[in-house]
Amino acid sequence: MDHKKRIDDFYSGKLSPQEALEFLEWLESPEAEEFLSAEIIQLWSEKIKSQDYTWDNNLLWQKINSEKSGYAKPFISKSQPLKTRISFSTWTKYAAALALIALSAYAYFSTQQQPETRVLTEATSSPQWITRTNPSGQKTKILLSDGSTIYLNSASSVSYPEDFQTNRKVNLEGEAFFEVAKDPDHPFSVEAKGITTTALGTSFNISTFNRQDKVAVTLVTGKVKLQQLGNSKELELNPGEESMLAVDEPNPIKYQVNTRDRILWIDGVLKFQNTTFPEMVDILQRWYGVSVKVSGNPSSDKATGTFDNNESLRNVLHVLSESMGFTYQLNEKEVFIHFK
Repeated sequence: MDHKKRIDDFYSGKLSPQEALEFLEWLESPEAEEFLSAEIIQLWSEKIKSQDYTWDNNLLWQKINSEKSGYAKPFISKSQPLKTRISFSTWTKYAAALALIALSAYAYFSTQQQPETRVLTEATSSPQWITRTNPSGQKTKILLSDGSTIYLNSASSVSYPEDFQTNRKVNLEGEAFFEVAKDPDHPFSVEAKGITTTALGTSFNISTFNRQDKVAVTLVTGKVKLQQLGNSKELELNPGEESMLAVDEPNPIKYQVNTRDRILWIDGVLKFQNTTFPEMVDILQRWYGVSVKVSGNPSSDKATGTFDNNESLRNVLHVLSESMGFTYQLNEKEVFIHFK
């Protein structure tokens, strides 16, 4: 996709309302960050080659590149302005373009979304809900108005009311890790597939990614209570405990687990532990945002292994193919796996 043309079309008003909304959502994605970073790097390289600047290029580049990937904070330099021997016209235009994007986004939402929200509010007394969704291959960190934090996994979504500080309810599809701010007067609850998890101030992981259509709740700190829809009984979890249950589970149980293994995904660490081939395919599709097609008779072997942050899909497939006995082809967003 020609992102430069897309930006130009947004400025000139050539995008439809739906295309404009998709463009504004794209601005917050890792793909947009990568694209804008690439533009900066290109300008950097051009100036370095022309030797137009007088500062220590290697030292400054190390500072810019010092942040680790993942949920890192942006690097902010507080040093004095650097002296140059040329005009900053190119960089000024680029900065102005970014500012225009921000202002355009604000103006667009001010004119397009507020009236719709106001009409809905007048039409019903129920609070409006905000939905955040991640496609496959993308993870996000969401800071809520009460000070709580949600780490949302790929292929997942959460919804929560606008008045969240006094109405701390979350609906989850997929997987997320929650760090809950304490507020005894307003319990924090998460509903997923008919299972409600309630906490006051704690941290826990919830996942609906399993082939038994159950909800896995893992408690890291604090204490939570689990309740099935239509059932008044509660199951209480202590730190280090997990429960996997469905809405119609007759006798829900809890058990001890290594909680660190359950939340490795937050740090970008991919781990397989006695994972069946179908489960492995599901994970790879969510993790890398690819489509996996399989031919032949899949192996009954189970995958076990840990891959560090930012491990490439090709390297992961190479290791798994050696242990599970398949060959593969990787073609952009498609993976072809063949068993003999």
